[in-house]
Amino acid sequence: MWVLCAMIFTANLYSGITFPTLSLYAQSLGASLGLIGALSGVAGLTQISFAVPVGLMSDAKGRKTVLSAGMLLSAASSFLYAVVPNPYFLFPIRILASLAGVCYILMGMACLGDVVAKGERGLAVGLYTTCMGLGFSVGPFIGGRVAEAYGYRVAYEVAALCALLGFAVVRLGLAGQSPNQGTVTSRPDASLSTRLKLMVREPNLLAASLANVSQGAVFGVIMSFFPLYLASLSVGDAAIGSMFAVRALCSTLARMPTGLLTTRLSSKSIMTIALALMVIVVVSISGTTTPAVLGVLLAGEGVAFGMFLASGQTYVTERSTESDRGTVLGVYSTAGSLGATAAPFALGFIADVWGLVAVFQVTGVLVLVGLGVLGYVSLWQRRILALEPEAKHTLSKHCRAKSA
Repeated sequence: MWVLCAMIFTANLYSGITFPTLSLYAQSLGASLGLIGALSGVAGLTQISFAVPVGLMSDAKGRKTVLSAGMLLSAASSFLYAVVPNPYFLFPIRILASLAGVCYILMGMACLGDVVAKGERGLAVGLYTTCMGLGFSVGPFIGGRVAEAYGYRVAYEVAALCALLGFAVVRLGLAGQSPNQGTVTSRPDASLSTRLKLMVREPNLLAASLANVSQGAVFGVIMSFFPLYLASLSVGDAAIGSMFAVRALCSTLARMPTGLLTTRLSSKSIMTIALALMVIVVVSISGTTTPAVLGVLLAGEGVAFGMFLASGQTYVTERSTESDRGTVLGVYSTAGSLGATAAPFALGFIADVWGLVAVFQVTGVLVLVGLGVLGYVSLWQRRILALEPEAKHTLSKHCRAKSA
């Protein structure tokens, strides 16, 4: 448990240094807003393409191998960021970094579900995601100041060293462990397409996945366009890094209470509240030009993200088994990646035509639609559950009549 927490802290230290400054770095290399949106779109497409295969691999080969590969890919991508000659070379590196994120974020959570008892998973997820948030809190603070003092390239070299430290933690701390050992042979023999269809048709996973689409859209927009919006208001790199550090800290502080709250309130209810808060924040951003107020709104988005992250991961982890947890989390992540892909990619072109303010307005509308769909699915699920006893009674009556 503590090894996993240390690993995810270093992984998000790397992420916190690179992600908030990447759009600014791309712009310094001559990238347009449309190109920056496309960079986020490529990242999302990578996660969509590889989340389920990586989950299957971790179910079959063990979590340690996948986690180690993720940290190595993170280090490699960060070193490559530091040497690109133009923004177009960022695309293959962004693919590499996104694949790394699938490996260490999702499979770390799957490993956590393997080693923690069901009744304690809410608390464990809260602790794990808190360590995740701490890394992403410190990362932007370091990255913004190093970038302002020494340049973006040096900041990415520092991030690479953090990822290598995470690799060492995984290799040494998880040596000899195989959390899901013995489960592979007991897993039902079913094709990938069959298993995915069964999981998508499962109402609980479907509802969580739809919610994750909306959350992914907000996260992609905040990471891709909010730094540019701040820069357009003459906010410096160090100040932007500090704002994202505060956002991550607020997100971190919300995760442990959310994990504990899942023992008293349904995870789905908390996810819905978090999405509603995201709508309020992104719409408010579009009507604000004061940097201090924007910093407060960014912190509010961080709280909402922390609530959604902890409740969503708990919701999905509790509704999966050890033998298929990696695959289920892959499906859930794929849904989030759809939102994180489509939103920045499309909104990048909207920003080129109508400006950055329109990006946040459209995002608010999209998440509001997502809330409506989530509510519809929840009602549909309740209706199915209400009909199940009647259907079972009818079937039992038919069987007794046939037997007679």
